[in-house]
Amino acid sequence: MSKLRNFDWRTESTLLIDTQDKQLWTTQNATSFSNWLTQRAEKEGIKRSLLWRYLRVGRFAVELQTAEWQTITSPTDIPDGINADSIELLEKINRVATDFDFKTLATNLYHKKIKRPQLLKTWQVYRDALPKGQTARGRGATRPLLDEKNESKLKLAFRQNTLKQLAALSPISLGYSDHALSLRMISSFGERKKNYGYEGILIASTQKTVIDATLVAFGDDDKSLEQLLNTFNQERLWLIIKAKQPFDSSDASLLPLPSTYPALWGIIQVADNVLQIKKTIPPLTTQLPFSISELLLDLAR
Repeated sequence: MSKLRNFDWRTESTLLIDTQDKQLWTTQNATSFSNWLTQRAEKEGIKRSLLWRYLRVGRFAVELQTAEWQTITSPTDIPDGINADSIELLEKINRVATDFDFKTLATNLYHKKIKRPQLLKTWQVYRDALPKGQTARGRGATRPLLDEKNESKLKLAFRQNTLKQLAALSPISLGYSDHALSLRMISSFGERKKNYGYEGILIASTQKTVIDATLVAFGDDDKSLEQLLNTFNQERLWLIIKAKQPFDSSDASLLPLPSTYPALWGIIQVADNVLQIKKTIPPLTTQLPFSISELLLDLAR
């Protein structure tokens, strides 16, 4: 059994960094640092890849120097309770998120306001912005980094911020009669999202029951709108469309009239980072089955 399972990963990361930087491996019967790492992994009964991870994320945390992370001069300075997996996810997100969004996540992780599950969901969404074929798998692989003005990065940041705003709206503004309802987004990942073109599911719930669940999708262009119309014309769906820039409220061409979309759709226009409800979704005519409500509540946690 691995002795490292009882270790603090931050202490282990510090040892690995010191051994590499100070070439301490030369005094321990090793032909190279990689050879020393292999010997240590065998001695402790763990995979060498885990030691590489501790080394990499420890260095990233020390070199981060963003907001509160500027106080980190050694992995042992990382607040107790932050695991290596969370920092590894933060490092991945750093490649594709905008500077503002990344700093917000980094600050929240430092204060332990978010944990690995939330970071994993965020990374799964941002991962779509990576250049095709560039996964940076394997040690030594070039890690892709999108420029701050990269179109894909800006598009993804727009979607992330819009979905956050959507979940923060008053339920009344979306057509619900109960202002005490909680709105939450369930993001969708994988091939189903890519094949069907929707972004996620917005649920409205009390503490115990989901009252409503609607699809959420972005109409980026004529092609995406056509796909949505062909697939979801009989589904209750929030369609989000970004206004043309510069925004002019008197420009009738900003958004087609709501009547041109299916009756079951709600229309939201985003102008200057402000959500404008153009049309609400008709209320659900039947109560959601208990089993569906329970499943959605579990997914939203």
